[in-house]
Amino acid sequence: MCFKNLLIVAFTILMISCEKEIDVKLPSPKDQIVVEGYIENDVPPYVFLTKNSAYFGDFDVNDLDKYFVKGAKIIVSSDSDSIELVEYSSELINFLPDEEKMALAQFFGLPLDSNFNIPKISVYTVPLESSFVGEIGKNYQLRIEVDNKILTATTNIPNPVGFSKLWTEPHPSSQYDSLVQLKGLIRDPDTLGNFYRYFTRRNSEAFTKNYPSVLDDLMGNGKEFETQVPLGYNRFSDEEIDFNTFGFWNKKDTCYVKLAMISRTHYDFWRTLENELSNQGSPFGSYTRIRSNIKGGLGIWGGYGSVTSVYYPIE
Repeated sequence: MCFKNLLIVAFTILMISCEKEIDVKLPSPKDQIVVEGYIENDVPPYVFLTKNSAYFGDFDVNDLDKYFVKGAKIIVSSDSDSIELVEYSSELINFLPDEEKMALAQFFGLPLDSNFNIPKISVYTVPLESSFVGEIGKNYQLRIEVDNKILTATTNIPNPVGFSKLWTEPHPSSQYDSLVQLKGLIRDPDTLGNFYRYFTRRNSEAFTKNYPSVLDDLMGNGKEFETQVPLGYNRFSDEEIDFNTFGFWNKKDTCYVKLAMISRTHYDFWRTLENELSNQGSPFGSYTRIRSNIKGGLGIWGGYGSVTSVYYPIE
């Protein structure tokens, strides 16, 4: 069940259980454009534009197309180059270069061999003939012109830091002797304020993320520190979670971990968004103001300086 629908059910039960009937009138949100855009080393930029909607409003995944904002003029520029992005529909995504399809597969949680059989979407990315990709150390400006509005943002691609070592340890319970924990060592740069986001993949499955997916270096600045690397999951899957096996890998899995260095603003976006997701948006939970670096709208324009490390199972 989608977490949004689950929350509506929980909210309804809470209201029914109150002794006094309460009529909660939530104001309609101001119309705004939501940006979700990324640029990564050696990968072209891509941007999704959607309209915001009332949290408790009607939502139909089969009518997803109506939420996408089309016809925008989007320019991504650095100090030395700029490019105007092209809008692609889901029918045209298969014509994109492999690196872009892989990035989109990761975004949607699709297997790398996916034929992108997904609801209608629109994505803005570079023209087919372009060789424009993200470069480490560069700053990138985003400018969007749509519906008589101008949205802007700036991000950068930090120097990547990969795991210096990956290894596995047995499941704490012998009952699950086919499962292992994946752990890794990170050598943090000797500069205060490094931020990370990670994605995981087993075998040929899709890259997924865990929650929280971001971490900082406050506990290990300039040092080598150890962290557990749980297997990610699809938050909107209908599969029931078994907390005895959740986050563990099979001892026969080939484990892929993409570790990405991100900026402070990029980290703050995911930290606050994932905190709100953990509350499931409940009106009885603590309110989290989701940070955004989009001037004139909502969302994120984020850079990734990434390295993918692989752990091969020991026969």
